[in-house]
Amino acid sequence: MRCGYAVLALALCSAAPGAEERPVEQLVAEARAAYLKRDHAAARKALDRAWSAAQELPARDPARYDVVKQMSIVLTAAGEYHEAEQYLQIAINAREIELGSEHPQVADELTDLAMLCHRMGDDARGLVVLDRVRLMRLRAGGPDAPALADAFSRAALLHLTAGHPEQAAAALETALSIREKTLGPVHPGLLPELDRRGPVLLMLRRYEQAEEAYRRALVIREQMFGPSEPELIPSVEGLAYSCFGQKKYAQAEPLYRRLLGLWRDSTGGQHPMVAITLDKIALFYRELERWEEADAAVGEANAIRAHLLAAGLQQAAESRLARGDKKAAHELFRRALDTLDANRPEHAELRSLLQKRLGPKPARRPRSRRRQ
Repeated sequence: MRCGYAVLALALCSAAPGAEERPVEQLVAEARAAYLKRDHAAARKALDRAWSAAQELPARDPARYDVVKQMSIVLTAAGEYHEAEQYLQIAINAREIELGSEHPQVADELTDLAMLCHRMGDDARGLVVLDRVRLMRLRAGGPDAPALADAFSRAALLHLTAGHPEQAAAALETALSIREKTLGPVHPGLLPELDRRGPVLLMLRRYEQAEEAYRRALVIREQMFGPSEPELIPSVEGLAYSCFGQKKYAQAEPLYRRLLGLWRDSTGGQHPMVAITLDKIALFYRELERWEEADAAVGEANAIRAHLLAAGLQQAAESRLARGDKKAAHELFRRALDTLDANRPEHAELRSLLQKRLGPKPARRPRSRRRQ
């Protein structure tokens, strides 16, 4: 099969009479514009026309390569992975013929092939391709090359989805060590690997190492965004759980409280993630047998869920009312009101609105006295 790709690649690089007009670039540009609009069918149609026109271009014209590469991108986005691979293999072989098999641009194409294998669910094959990429990057740039770190980072992703968390953790550690040599220990460029390394280490129950990864990520984010921005949430949550896993309860508790504050400040409080965070805090307090605090967290979480349910019912009732269905609207308003707790201050505003919508309760008729 590889011979077939090589023949097509040679056709890309072979001499051919040029045409004065060059529609290929226009068609590729049209395909890219359609691709950005997620109109994959239109992009494919333009590229099919471009591929036909490309046969008339001069030897080694870069537009010919652009067609097959863009075709592989469009087909990948459309989920046509096997056909995308065919075009990508043509592009790889064309690059190898033109630039040599060890050229960095060939390594770029092979990286795309490895990630395409990942999309097709063939992580084992993708890892074999990335092994070749790593050797190429090492020979081209040495052991500290940023491109080598990229290759290890991608290998970690494939190892993880293939069910090899140990290898994923090792690959991420290598990628981080390479980047640190040029970027330093607290550079924003380390965040992608730190953010992935933390969860992998938690999966492996290496809580101490996970804590170190999350602490570094938190320091970087605090330098970038400040101490109170929602961008800190993933690092604070991972750090809290890492300390919890080590039974460092005194360190974990303020982190969970900080996490709750970050969610409240960024969402306004009545949000599902606030309720979920309160559930985590309740679990934490149960572990410490601090039952009253656990119950308080659960009660607040359930109050948020009740408010969300009531708000949803109120919106449905308003929709019914707008369509003239007063009976159904009244029933939905009533259900929403019944969901809320009169003793919780956070429910007061919505309760008041619902009571106005329902109107005053009908006055009770006085009981008639029986004649003696």
